[in-house]
Amino acid sequence: MKKIFLSILFFFFWNTSLQAVQFTGEATEYGITMTYAELCETGSTVSNCVNPVVLGSGDSGTIDIANTTAGAAAASYGDLGTVKFGTVYTHMQVTLKRQITIAGTVSDGSNTCRTTSNNGNIAKNVAGEVSGAINTITLYMAMVGSDMGNEINSVSAGDGTGTSQSVGVVNATDEYLEWRGALSSSFTATPGVMPTMKVAFGTANALGYIGTSGACKTGTAAADQGLYGSAPDVTITIE
Repeated sequence: MKKIFLSILFFFFWNTSLQAVQFTGEATEYGITMTYAELCETGSTVSNCVNPVVLGSGDSGTIDIANTTAGAAAASYGDLGTVKFGTVYTHMQVTLKRQITIAGTVSDGSNTCRTTSNNGNIAKNVAGEVSGAINTITLYMAMVGSDMGNEINSVSAGDGTGTSQSVGVVNATDEYLEWRGALSSSFTATPGVMPTMKVAFGTANALGYIGTSGACKTGTAAADQGLYGSAPDVTITIE
């Protein structure tokens, strides 16, 4: 599995309680945009970021995590120099645009679904197609609903000023997503040491499909059916 190391890059996970089949396939392109990044003090959980310190803000531009050479830096974002000396940090929180660019295929159990057409509806996944070109398309990550996992919630603005939904809730009209995750080990900043945050991840299972097995051939899409951006494999370390 390809592993990529970034200077500072944060990612997301989510679960779903929807009673439907789910499959994943390789994303050959996966473009995300960060807008706000924070580090969370000890006592934080994936549900709650305690006393966050802002590492970075502003539009990162699209970062294609699937097409960066293994071992290379795809992007830099934020500044660990803002953390407080002697404070223990255990988690991170990042805000991303829900809209991403993605390309790839995934089998729904009966057919191979291709990324063919863009999704213009923030409330729905995107319909897959069983034939035609595999295109780079836009779609929205994190399905609309509740019980989407304690790690995430949607938010109305990407600069830290937005109204956040409850943990696990993704609102159909929110353009941004907050994600929280644990560091691989706790981090304490010390004077004279300039740390670097690294993230290793793979995109072999980063294109997801949810719905009814074999439904890809119908070209349908809904909040609980179609293609979506699934979570890459992620490991976060601060050195």
